[in-house]
Amino acid sequence: MKTIVEISECFPNKHKPYTGEFIYRHSKALSAHCKVIVIVPLRFIPGRELLSGNPNKIMINLNNWLQDIRQTSDITEGNLDVIFFGYISLPRPFFESSDTSFLSFFFYNKLKNLITEQKPDLLYCNWIRPWAPIVSDISQEIDVPFVIDHHEDIPTLKELYPQKYSGFLKVFEKAEKIIVHSSVNKKQLLAERLKIPDVKVIHLGQNFDVSDTNRSFDKKKFKLICVSHLTEPRKNVDVLIRAFSFLDKNKFTLTIVGDGTLKNDYVTLAKSLKLSGSVFFKGAMSQKEIETELENSDIFILPSFPEAFGIVLTEALAKGLPVISCKGNGGAEELKSLGYPVILVKPDDVNELSEAITKLSSDTELMNAMSKSGMKTVSKYFTWEKNGLNTFKYLEETVNEYSG
Repeated sequence: MKTIVEISECFPNKHKPYTGEFIYRHSKALSAHCKVIVIVPLRFIPGRELLSGNPNKIMINLNNWLQDIRQTSDITEGNLDVIFFGYISLPRPFFESSDTSFLSFFFYNKLKNLITEQKPDLLYCNWIRPWAPIVSDISQEIDVPFVIDHHEDIPTLKELYPQKYSGFLKVFEKAEKIIVHSSVNKKQLLAERLKIPDVKVIHLGQNFDVSDTNRSFDKKKFKLICVSHLTEPRKNVDVLIRAFSFLDKNKFTLTIVGDGTLKNDYVTLAKSLKLSGSVFFKGAMSQKEIETELENSDIFILPSFPEAFGIVLTEALAKGLPVISCKGNGGAEELKSLGYPVILVKPDDVNELSEAITKLSSDTELMNAMSKSGMKTVSKYFTWEKNGLNTFKYLEETVNEYSG
């Protein structure tokens, strides 16, 4: 049986039990075909969200965070082992370019020894920062193939690090293979003209049961929903709120699920537009709670741009919701290429988004067709079982080519 060591900083822990849920589902599905050991770098540096908000609660928040981090323990489930790897780093994003050097100096040998103990056939790293360069060096030293699972969108990297992003991308040239999750992601990567190996699109799964009943959209009031973290401006939740302000408040409500440093700004914006009785901020929710919210909604909107994929799109489809998103987004464009009639609007265009919502809600026949098509699309392409099998086949091929 092949042994795959996967490195992913994004993984559920006691402090953030739902963050990285999709990585857990993916690694669990992969473990149906091989031995999977996920090494999770666990950062012993408090996040910005713990240091913002009510100053009277900072010490309480820090103490709770520290207790949760300390109580996070390793996991064994069948062929899946999860090992948490404690570390510290330089403040991000201020020292992003030098953080890898810092980590390599202090933690390279510790990580190499931990990886070597597992006797891996292949090293498999999610994301390119900060661990992929370190893992690539380890793979060369212990002589096993190295694969990158690319989840980031390159346009965001360019915007955040205009002078340094090209250096971040160089790690792709050290990989034997690269996995992406949409044709847009692949196109963006190939456009950088790096000396890279094979790039393969492998669809992610999604976490909810696909509805087995047809939705009914013949109603007088529609519940719109958006699920997103509220930390990055590119999520464009403000664009959605402004678009909603042009809609008939007797016909629509808007629920926003998620939390983050921009939440107060969005609440203030909604109040200034006199939308407090129509826009509802539900905060961070568990997977089960999100599933219930989707089941009780009518139209899902993901206004973010750019977006590498966005599993919430396929989760909404699983519950039979018609989806509106933006042109150029990885997940939305992938759905379109697979035959789902997703409605795509120009990014950041308040008027076009508002008009798309009004037009869709007035066409019951289209909503029914999108609902049925979405559930079929998810069942056919976006399951963790398919993700696990397709990933295993690709990794097994890589190991055989490397050893051959």
